[in-house]
Amino acid sequence: MDRKGWIVVILCSVGIAFNVWYTAKHAPPPPPPAVAAEKKTGSDAKAVSEAPASKATPAAAGQPAPAAAASLPEETHTLTRGSVTWHFTTRGGGISKVVLAGTDQLTLNEHGKEPIGALRREAAGNDPVAYKIVSKTDKGITFEGVGAEGIQVRKVFSLHEGSPTDEHLIKLSVTLTNQAAAPHKSEEYYLYAGAANSMSPDEALKPSFFWNDAGNADQVHTSSFEGGWFSTEQTEMRSSHARLRYGGVMSRFYVQILSHESKTDKPGKIWASRVHIDHSQDKFKGTSGADKDHAIQAAVGLPPVELAPAASVTEEYSLYAGPKEYDRLAKLEGQREFVMFYGMWGFISRPLNTLMRWMHDLTGNWGFAIILMTIIIRTILWPLQAKAQYSMKRMGKLAPLMKELQEKHKDNPTQQQMEVMKLYKEYGVNPVGGCLPMLLQIPIFFAFYGVLQNAAELRGQGWLWVKDLSISDTIGQFMGIDINPLPLIMGVTMIAQMKLTPQPATMDKSQKMMMNIMPFFFLWICYNFASALALYWAITNIYAIAQSWIMKLYMPEPELKKVEHAPRGPAPVNPFFNPANPQHKEKKSKPRSPKLGG
Repeated sequence: MDRKGWIVVILCSVGIAFNVWYTAKHAPPPPPPAVAAEKKTGSDAKAVSEAPASKATPAAAGQPAPAAAASLPEETHTLTRGSVTWHFTTRGGGISKVVLAGTDQLTLNEHGKEPIGALRREAAGNDPVAYKIVSKTDKGITFEGVGAEGIQVRKVFSLHEGSPTDEHLIKLSVTLTNQAAAPHKSEEYYLYAGAANSMSPDEALKPSFFWNDAGNADQVHTSSFEGGWFSTEQTEMRSSHARLRYGGVMSRFYVQILSHESKTDKPGKIWASRVHIDHSQDKFKGTSGADKDHAIQAAVGLPPVELAPAASVTEEYSLYAGPKEYDRLAKLEGQREFVMFYGMWGFISRPLNTLMRWMHDLTGNWGFAIILMTIIIRTILWPLQAKAQYSMKRMGKLAPLMKELQEKHKDNPTQQQMEVMKLYKEYGVNPVGGCLPMLLQIPIFFAFYGVLQNAAELRGQGWLWVKDLSISDTIGQFMGIDINPLPLIMGVTMIAQMKLTPQPATMDKSQKMMMNIMPFFFLWICYNFASALALYWAITNIYAIAQSWIMKLYMPEPELKKVEHAPRGPAPVNPFFNPANPQHKEKKSKPRSPKLGG
């Protein structure tokens, strides 16, 4: 690549760095707040839910007030399926944590304020019901309790069976029965979806909460609560949706999706807030960003509830708690794969993700799958790259003539530009011929970058000396600095590629200095990247070096010669003109009167 090629590469890298920074600092604007009436209802509900149990009025004559949740001893139960263990508790009547074994070795909802599935009467409150276990087996568990308003709550958790299914999927059935003498109506019932946190405080991609409103999925990161240039700091976020299909929280590689299982979409609400994580006593103490690390928690609103005395209503949900793997989520249907959020190049990222899985099935290793993917992508793009390099070589041939024109017309920029364009025309050179093919490669570059950045399949997967492709390949330290071989290989191959690429004669000293510094700049911004990304970039450089060497051996040098332009012929004749027809007369131009009035 010559100067233009490197400029395009520089712009790509700067765009990646800016995208990571901007996504973290200025995520999409928060959802619109709920209307005033909803807030008033929520405040009333909160007042009811937070009323002391000892002062609760019996819901109906002869109906005793429910005991406070804290007064009952806690009961627990576990369900195991494959590598997933679900831990249940009566404190909130839900899933206190989800333990993932195998290559994951992770606990979900570790920083949750309540168990997943806790039923809140106000989004930011707690589940006030005192639950007890009425039945439990190795495939399910049932909780029951009565609230202060005389509403009996019955929750049935059961391992998901049938097709499609997954070991990370569990069903939840919530039944509300009005045992009071008066009708009950509320829009403020929320199911707690749990909390998500980063695997380490210095991760660039922060946890987020998300929702799907009739296929329109979106997310908001924890950093959005801090405010920014156009917003102020927020303690919570709320939004109402006409057809809420699911909501939840996720980190970079793991997700908790609480989906409403219904034949027809129903209205619902989303609530979220962030939770500060104290790292003063754990292994991340002193790590960059540890003092400002936050988890994010969310709750999904039930459809409006309206119950006559003795009436009941049941809502069916399913919870997916596991890795963010596109192929796995797509098989489960329900638009769960929308939580991948690949961005504007998602239509390219999705087939690339599928192709990478095929490469893994072929090689049995994700590192070699990335290498094969890189070679395939670069081979497909070879014709574009060859055309770009050939065009750049032709531009390089014009460099001496362009320099003469610049010296000749240095005092007249307009004339200089006209002469340069005339020169391009005389020799048939397209000034953007070298840039356009490279610009067409940018979407593929960003799309594959997005795949590698979010691929939970890479977590815990090794390659040669790399222990985990989802993090940097540190093999030791030197004077307190991590030694990461792959970024170093990437930097060396980038320098070698620059040395093998002839530079235009018109490049001045400042441009040469910038080009010499650029590999070190890339090394600095990519040094702590995930090793999968560093591997992809290093293989790309090695392939580009081989490509340049092959093209230098077998591609003929372009000749600099003027293009003969064919003289313009007579104007085309109208095929429908018949001179023998008296109605077809040749039009003659007539003098037109001047237009007045400017």
